[in-house]
Amino acid sequence: MSRLWWFTGPLLLLVLGAIIVVLAKPVPYITLRPGSARSVEPLITLEQVKGGPKPNVEPAADDLLFVTVSSRQPSGIEALWFSRDRTARVLPERVINGTQTAEQNRSFNLQLMTASKDKAAKVALERAGYQVKVTPTGAVITDLDPSFPSAKVLLPSDTIVEADGKAIKTPDDLVARIAAHQPGEKIALQVDRLNPQETLTVQAVLAKNAKTGKAQLGVSLETRPAYTFPIKVDIDSGEIGGPSAGLAFTLALIDRLTPGDLTGPERVAVTGTIELDGTVGPVGGVAQKTEAAIRAGAKLFIVPTDEYADAKEAARGRLQVRQVTTVDGALKILREVGGDPVPASGSDG
Repeated sequence: MSRLWWFTGPLLLLVLGAIIVVLAKPVPYITLRPGSARSVEPLITLEQVKGGPKPNVEPAADDLLFVTVSSRQPSGIEALWFSRDRTARVLPERVINGTQTAEQNRSFNLQLMTASKDKAAKVALERAGYQVKVTPTGAVITDLDPSFPSAKVLLPSDTIVEADGKAIKTPDDLVARIAAHQPGEKIALQVDRLNPQETLTVQAVLAKNAKTGKAQLGVSLETRPAYTFPIKVDIDSGEIGGPSAGLAFTLALIDRLTPGDLTGPERVAVTGTIELDGTVGPVGGVAQKTEAAIRAGAKLFIVPTDEYADAKEAARGRLQVRQVTTVDGALKILREVGGDPVPASGSDG
């Protein structure tokens, strides 16, 4: 036995050491865990624009929360540990980053946060009685099919501002330029790129649409708007990215711009994207956000309808979960739980 141990012992220790090294190294996965739940209104600064109307700003309350998901690349042993945690998710890195690098994905999410704050400001200001001018300035790629040839030269977050020498202001402008081509042809695109920040021209090969047989770029698009706000709106979101705080920002701005207490006596957590027409869209990580809301002491969690079932299941009766599809639906819920109604117009601006 002694001779056997002298032979197998070092080998076993070597194998054990190798396993420990492998488990300690980062793996190509991302962990999603409950993040923070922060009061929104203290993050908001509203100032008069030179020559513009003076805003009537209410004091900041601390009972309206936006919630986040904490994400990071784990080591092997952390991935195994969190796979057993009911409040966490472990996903392949490619599911989160897609065709982008981690740094490109981070920059894209910060861009989405900026766009979300601008949308929230527009919706809230108009709900409070102000007018906001919107000018289209390009077609932003919000998603891209990696199987299409265009994925070799384009990235999510790229904004297409010119095609074949013609200015592109909206996605419809780009669709019209693509329609002038046949599948397999190249289209010259001028692109504003976020990371690194530059403007470049690329030649993208157009694919064939399987249903229509027509030329297709293989991207999802939305208009890049430029806003003229009558009031300067600043929301200090720090390094948090993504569009999921849009509804929370909108409600917080409405509360600051109109008289009364919007949320009533209890702490309210909110998640959901906001669009320029006031509709509320789905977000990711709603189970982790539900847990974050509970840990912060929220009694009500307002979520997009598409994710109501997941939030309800994650809550397990520990807080009330309500679903909405529009900002007006959220305002109605807040009135039902004791909040003050929003006046038809909060300003003469």
